[in-house]
Amino acid sequence: MKHETVIKLLEEKGFENFLLESDVMTQLEQHNISIWASESKLVLVKEYRTKNSLIDWKLEDQIYISTALQYFPNKYINNLYFFMVLDFNSDDIALRLEINKIEKNDLVCKKYVLENEADLNRVPFLMNLMIETEEFSFDKKFQERIVKFKEEIGKEKNLNLELILDDYFSHYSNDKQTSKIKIETLLETGDLNVYSKNSIK
Repeated sequence: MKHETVIKLLEEKGFENFLLESDVMTQLEQHNISIWASESKLVLVKEYRTKNSLIDWKLEDQIYISTALQYFPNKYINNLYFFMVLDFNSDDIALRLEINKIEKNDLVCKKYVLENEADLNRVPFLMNLMIETEEFSFDKKFQERIVKFKEEIGKEKNLNLELILDDYFSHYSNDKQTSKIKIETLLETGDLNVYSKNSIK
């Protein structure tokens, strides 16, 4: 994955390029580390193109990030992240173990090794929080369950669906909550006396 993909998403989430007025900024730029900030979070991003460059990150990148800490506003100190974007094949077992170690290392900042776009969903503040939920349809549920209920009781029981439906629709138009409770009681308990032929009031 390219680091441009990550930066684009950060921008969509309201992050802006953050610059430091010091030699530290020059050092970070020389090591291809860019800084992105929102109101509450600071994210450093670097793209790694080889296995060796990732393995050596502690020797170079962590040192420069540690040095830069004193120049970051205090509000970011506990909200500092380092996104390590991999632009190479990372299927090697030894490398997988190294990636695991990197992500468990919370020294200086929280680290995420991002290999593909799906990995972005592991970052809580980048996750797409729009969860689609299907609206509950009581009418549909009632229709499906009452038919199933009729099939389950068989011909030996006396259940008058016409009276049940008449009661359902007459009560439902006046008091939806009461009707829901009555129908749910019928369907859950199978209380045939509630709606037997001559018991509807």
